[in-house]
Amino acid sequence: MQGGGSTIRMEHVSKSFGDLQVLQDFSYTFREGEFVCICGPSGIGKTTILQMIAGLQQPDTGRVECASPNLGYVFQEPRLIPWCSVLENIEIGLHQIMPEAKSERQRIAAEMARRVGLDGFQDYYPAQLSGGMKQRVSLARAFAVEPDILLLDEPFSSLNVELRDAMCSYLQQLLALKPCTSVMVTHMLEDAVRLADRLIYLENRPCRIALEYHLDRPSADRDMPYTYQQMQAIIELLNLNRC
Repeated sequence: MQGGGSTIRMEHVSKSFGDLQVLQDFSYTFREGEFVCICGPSGIGKTTILQMIAGLQQPDTGRVECASPNLGYVFQEPRLIPWCSVLENIEIGLHQIMPEAKSERQRIAAEMARRVGLDGFQDYYPAQLSGGMKQRVSLARAFAVEPDILLLDEPFSSLNVELRDAMCSYLQQLLALKPCTSVMVTHMLEDAVRLADRLIYLENRPCRIALEYHLDRPSADRDMPYTYQQMQAIIELLNLNRC
């Protein structure tokens, strides 16, 4: 996937939380315009990597290079403001970019709501929405700022299979309109194979890359037989590497 993204570099990064060392001399480059999924067991450091890219965590040693400040973040929980409507929640990130352009902010927010299937729900509040609808608001909010870098922290983990499938489709559609460097943390291998150009699988602690896997078919052309074939290949490679 080519687009107006930015390359992200992690060079010899180490990170500990008290006596728990999560990363040690970890290096990886997320190339411009690619969609990379970070997979692996819970608690291994996937979210820590994402937070360091976003600047929410700082490495103890090493450096994280992320040139673009134009960043969208979709959290595991939607993190919507309860007293703001759907449109107002989508519009939040635009206030800093265009503080004086209220009508343009509202236009963009309305367009993003439409693109994620929330037409007719613009004036609803978070308490009136289902979990899947809340996460669609979160996705629309991230894309409203036209990010060069998109970070997604297990955004579909709380959704059932049908809703996850719908969210993957919305994400693919939005990325087709605004390609960007995308990094998604997930423990759902099926979602990673459906969406990613590359995936990395982390193991152990401090974590290491046990497998890097390239998907050789455009995301839009991946049917279920292909997805399951690739999932099986990844599992077999992981098992082989552990021997």
